[in-house]
Amino acid sequence: MSTNSKQRLYQLHLVGNVLCVEMNSVWSKGTVKKVLEDTQELVDGIKHQPWAAVVDIRKWIMPTLEAFAGFQAIYDWCAANNQTHEVTLCRFEVQKNIIGDVSNYDTEHQLYTQKPEDAEQWLINKGFTFSLEQWQQAKQQNSH
Repeated sequence: MSTNSKQRLYQLHLVGNVLCVEMNSVWSKGTVKKVLEDTQELVDGIKHQPWAAVVDIRKWIMPTLEAFAGFQAIYDWCAANNQTHEVTLCRFEVQKNIIGDVSNYDTEHQLYTQKPEDAEQWLINKGFTFSLEQWQQAKQQNSH
């Protein structure tokens, strides 16, 4: 367990050719900017070929109004740099709608689900290297 009492606003991990994003609470403009920078750095080694993302927004509320344009910029950058598929783990319809407004993926390239197991199977079926176990291990290594 992390000794930091403040919950992290986000965590990013690379598992195979899949960027795993865990989003929490409300994002400010500064958070969105930092996430874009961290994403660019993390996927630098895989962006020459198709890659996917798992975006876990089950504990996320939304970006603030002034952060929304930056949120769109993250999606635009990812699409321009070979992200071809995305799974969104969400709990509420409103979360799905926020992502749907900024994402340009169709149903062939985007999955919305509440179950991480569905995300894993869908990505594997689409040809990506991903396992929930590896994602859990990456998160645990980061929390120490």
